[in-house]
Amino acid sequence: MSGLMFEGHVFENMVANLTQLRHLLLSEVNMSQVVPTSFLNMSSYIQTLVLENNYELHGKFPEDVFRFPYLQKFRVSSNFLELKFPKTNWSAPLKSLQVTLSYLEELPDSIGDLTSLEIFDLPVNHLGGPIPASLGNLTQLKYLDLSDNNLSGVLPVSAFNLRQVQFVDFSRNKLAGSFPSQVSELSQLSILDLDRNFLSGRVPSWLFSLPSLVLLRLSNNKLTGPIDQFDKVTPLEEAYLQNALLSFTSESKVNYSLPNLLSLNLSSCDIIDFPDFVRNLEGLRELDLSNNRIHVIEANMFVKLKELQRLDLSHNSLLSLSNNGNLSLFLPNLGYLSLSSCNLTVFANFLTIQESLRELYLSNNSIQGQITKQERTWGSNLVILDLSNNLLTVVEYYPWRNIKVLRLDSNLLEGPLLVPPPSTSVFSISNNKLTGEVPYSICEFGTEIDAAIDLSHNNLSGVIPKCAGLANIAYLDLHANNFHGNIPDFCVNENNMLSTLNLNDNDFDGPLPKSLANCLLLEVLILGNNKINDTFPYSLGNLPSLQVLVLRSNNFHGQVINPDNQSYFSNLRILDLSHNNFSGYLPTTFFKSLEGMMGLADVDMAYMGDRFQYYTDSMVLTMKGEEIVLERILTIFAAIDMSSNKFEGTIPETVGNLISLQVLNFSHNHLTGHIPSSLGNLVALESLDLSCNELVGEIPSELTGLNFLEVLNLSENQLVGLIPQGKQFNTFLNDSYV
Repeated sequence: MSGLMFEGHVFENMVANLTQLRHLLLSEVNMSQVVPTSFLNMSSYIQTLVLENNYELHGKFPEDVFRFPYLQKFRVSSNFLELKFPKTNWSAPLKSLQVTLSYLEELPDSIGDLTSLEIFDLPVNHLGGPIPASLGNLTQLKYLDLSDNNLSGVLPVSAFNLRQVQFVDFSRNKLAGSFPSQVSELSQLSILDLDRNFLSGRVPSWLFSLPSLVLLRLSNNKLTGPIDQFDKVTPLEEAYLQNALLSFTSESKVNYSLPNLLSLNLSSCDIIDFPDFVRNLEGLRELDLSNNRIHVIEANMFVKLKELQRLDLSHNSLLSLSNNGNLSLFLPNLGYLSLSSCNLTVFANFLTIQESLRELYLSNNSIQGQITKQERTWGSNLVILDLSNNLLTVVEYYPWRNIKVLRLDSNLLEGPLLVPPPSTSVFSISNNKLTGEVPYSICEFGTEIDAAIDLSHNNLSGVIPKCAGLANIAYLDLHANNFHGNIPDFCVNENNMLSTLNLNDNDFDGPLPKSLANCLLLEVLILGNNKINDTFPYSLGNLPSLQVLVLRSNNFHGQVINPDNQSYFSNLRILDLSHNNFSGYLPTTFFKSLEGMMGLADVDMAYMGDRFQYYTDSMVLTMKGEEIVLERILTIFAAIDMSSNKFEGTIPETVGNLISLQVLNFSHNHLTGHIPSSLGNLVALESLDLSCNELVGEIPSELTGLNFLEVLNLSENQLVGLIPQGKQFNTFLNDSYV
């Protein structure tokens, strides 16, 4: 059943009346009024119970359901149920037990009583405590997944005695201890994932002798080497051993033991010399040796690796690429190569004729020189090229006719801007020394969805070309240049992709274009430090996705009046109107509409602009008394800066509803009246600046409850009375008040 809604008594009566019910499957059903104990009224003949994506279903699930005598399959996923497994008298025939994205307390020893269990699937359940040794009693088990929990204690030795098990995933827990020295079972095991635990000791050689093992993931533990025996031929195809201190002493047997290996990850393993055994892995397609201490790479190391498609050698800071031999002859299928952060100073010779390359990453090196027209064959089939953070001085020609992503940012490039081919969807050439105007050929850029251009931090000047081609751009960053004139109409109509527009630190003047109201996908608009002369842009309040609006240091003037629309700027999280000529009263109703600042975030720490693979949004904000560059803007960050204007009147009580605010700055205005006690509701506040106004009365004692307040400035007002004491207020000096 799906798409239904049950009232509590209706559901309880229904399951009670279905006396012969064998299978109950409820998916995407509104069960907000259903009490979990209602499931005890089910028929004792129930064999299958599935509850998936019923987000309104919550409360403690009755453990007696697990004692129903004929229950064979139990699956609960994406609910808010709290489950506790029984310590005795489980349903004997239970074959499949699956609980995901719910709340489980711990695994009782009674788990070992489920001798018929074939599927034991409990990922992402906040499950804590140790894995009971009784797990080894589950002799029929084929699938075991306890990943993404908080399980602790030692790795259960009994788990390595499960004769039928084919899949074991204990990844992303807190398991410690070491592997058993030898095992006699696990003949059926094909996938073993122990990533991100605290396992220690040596990697046992028997792991590479398991007759059915296809995927082995031991990464991000505290395991050590050497791995010195490869006794039997195995079907192993993927081995992920990164972030361990491994060494390899076996050379002669490896080629015959791992003939099927396709992917090998040995990154962050403190490897100094290119592992000899890797040279013999003739079927290898992906090799990651990044973040090691490898000194020398020679072409003859890859003589037998003709199937290799991806090679990552990045972050080997002492690496030397030998020019003896032609790597392109030995690696005819290489499509991905990363040599980032390898302290390279020149382009390797083989790159000029490596026709198979599609992705090449050379960032964060010290590569000097030029890309000239004489190098037309240089990686001509590249789709992604990253040359950022190098020492290039001239690019006079782009030899890459199929390029999609081109990064040349943070070099020493001079002269005019050279626009890349129309196929390009991401182009960054920021932090260089480019001069002159943006050529009209920029209008041909960005035929792909989510195209991005970053020309920031150069010396470019002139006006921005007025062309429809820019309507395809989703991310446009032109800040820190010398552009002037009116801001062009980036959104002539509603058929545009613009999500981020950063024109900060230029010389744009005139009014804002009214067409900005057509940018329906706009999330970030940063126009600070220009000469824009206009009133407050009310029309932007209807943009449904706008989260950041920065108008600081311009010539904006007039009042910010109360809106008629209650959803006005409803998603806004950062508002900076500082250093303008705004006047009149602070708008009471305006603050009521800022719903994006009214809830405390309980989401992951994502960044604005993360949907762009190569960019995140950044901005300058006066925070904690200083101008701070936010290189990445957290989606949960919230701030209001209306300082250095001509606002008057009182601070509205409604500001206290914006409980996610971390920065609030009303300083350098003409505000009067008392500091509202409602500011004590701003429990996330880190910086509060009300200085240089005409505020009167006492400092509200409610402000002492602001546990995260680091910076407080109430100076140069007309406040009286005692300074409140306690918590953060005990850390502030006199200059916060006088």
